[in-house]
Amino acid sequence: MCSVAYAVVGASVLLAPSSGVPSAVLMSEKTTTPSPNSLVAQVSGLETISGAFGSIKSPTVAEPEWLKQQNAAEAAAAAAAQQAANSVSKVVTYDISTKGFITASVAEFRSQANATLNDARGWARLGVRFQEVASGGMFTLVLSEASQVTSFSSGCGNEYSCRVGRYVVINQDRWNGATPSWNEAGGTLRDYRHMVINHETGHWLGHDHEQCSASGQPAQVMQQQSISLQGCTFNPWPTKSELWSTQLGIKKA
Repeated sequence: MCSVAYAVVGASVLLAPSSGVPSAVLMSEKTTTPSPNSLVAQVSGLETISGAFGSIKSPTVAEPEWLKQQNAAEAAAAAAAQQAANSVSKVVTYDISTKGFITASVAEFRSQANATLNDARGWARLGVRFQEVASGGMFTLVLSEASQVTSFSSGCGNEYSCRVGRYVVINQDRWNGATPSWNEAGGTLRDYRHMVINHETGHWLGHDHEQCSASGQPAQVMQQQSISLQGCTFNPWPTKSELWSTQLGIKKA
């Protein structure tokens, strides 16, 4: 019969027979209990790793050039609009009417006329804003059948647009197709519409006709560009020298 002696050496279990035969290790299972110092080291290591991850910054994505330009353009447009709004000293009201058989879109006429009148390149540079009203405006903008233009005055003709008193009359044929001289010079229909609205409204503002100042120079908007450019280049907008109005009491700068 053997006796079992237990000796714990590094968590080893020894079986020692009583016969004096050298002990045989029947089982050795080593376990390790971490020391306080090793736990501190492990925690310190985790903190080091965490700090390393924390120091990694997200990559910065560069703003593409086209987006920079778009944002800059939008900011400039907003600033210009705000400046224009701040500089408005007078509101000019107008109403819209038609005369005769109209085939053109009246909604388009209304929209494009308002856009022209309030364009920053146009008469709005006088420091005014043009506002359409249902009736009783300071002037009436009329889209007229060509054959009806003379009904406003014998001084008008059926070929071109005209201004009579409070009536700024736009000839429908010209609105739809501009004129041969304008088209032959390469002018667009939209620019012609800008020009004819600005020209006839210019008469209401107090302007007479002008002549080409010098060959190759932009025509003044009050030149009769529908008939002939006289050597000038077409120009839909009032020039700096035309920024005055006897109707509104605005003197030439």
